Amino acid sequence: MHAKTMKPSADPRWDAVRWQDGFGVGHPDIDADHKRLFELFNELVTAVNGNRADSEIEGVLVELLEYTDSHFDREERLMREHGYPDFAVHKTMHDTFVRQIHDVNNALDAGGEQGAYVLGFLGKWLLGHILGVDKKLGAFLRERGVPE
Repeated sequence: MHAKTMKPSADPRWDAVRWQDGFGVGHPDIDADHKRLFELFNELVTAVNGNRADSEIEGVLVELLEYTDSHFDREERLMREHGYPDFAVHKTMHDTFVRQIHDVNNALDAGGEQGAYVLGFLGKWLLGHILGVDKKLGAFLRERGVPE
């Protein structure tokens, strides 16, 4: 009797998330960042589905986290520069996400179920945040002619 049965890599547990034009918020820098976040998320999907080595999965996750940090910095700079009225709420969401995902990364022990948990968490957050609060930010910036 086996204690743990792994799914074969030919039967992926997660699907890649393709960028769609409807995900755009209307600001070229933010949209470019979001597209890159999708690419990194999909690299993580490939690594987890392929039962890659823990070090490879963690490497992709670290790259995703670093890019997320720099993306949040860019968004927050735009919000401050243009007096975005929901800045505090939006920044709190960023800070909470960063704290949660770093906690998950610190606990990441292997690809398997931990990797699957990370993918579920990231996928829901990425789509939910972009289609929710980032769309509002994009509309605000467009109303002010940013970028011109």
